[in-house]
Amino acid sequence: MALDLSKRSAGLTGWDGTSTRPVVLSKELGSTITNHGLVFARLHGVMNDLWQVIGGADAIYCEEPLQPQALGGHTTFDTLYLAYGLCAHAASFAEAKGVRFHAVNQTAWRRHFIGAMKRGTRRQTLKDYSMERARQLGFSPRNDDEADAIGVLDYACDREGIMPPWRANEVLRPPLGVCA
Repeated sequence: MALDLSKRSAGLTGWDGTSTRPVVLSKELGSTITNHGLVFARLHGVMNDLWQVIGGADAIYCEEPLQPQALGGHTTFDTLYLAYGLCAHAASFAEAKGVRFHAVNQTAWRRHFIGAMKRGTRRQTLKDYSMERARQLGFSPRNDDEADAIGVLDYACDREGIMPPWRANEVLRPPLGVCA
């Protein structure tokens, strides 16, 4: 399983290791008025549903929240609490299921999935590249959260030494951001 978590729209992917494509979904876990406890409970429910659909997993990879100092003071305690709480609940879910949990740095999975980017590359550009790369691999993500979750899953497969079917026939990686 691979996760890109946020309250507004969480991207999740699950792959059983045998099918040609993973299950890819995005889910709103709450609104501006939803309390954190309910958001965490919804995450648990969505992860459990995905777990049932794919028949379990050996590991869960989750994009780790940005470090507070990396945000340059442009966030609140409430936002940090929510981001770290979502990651902690994913780790707790993995522990309850008896599987490995890996919090993945954004830079690490993005470098693997979309290639090295210059420091200061705009967030929207990174999201657009994730969408483009997911499409190059034959996926049809409905939004950038699903594309990011696909990127985290692709990174997870690489870390686990697994060649997924969507990569098996890839010979040359097309450049991103170039009109065809």
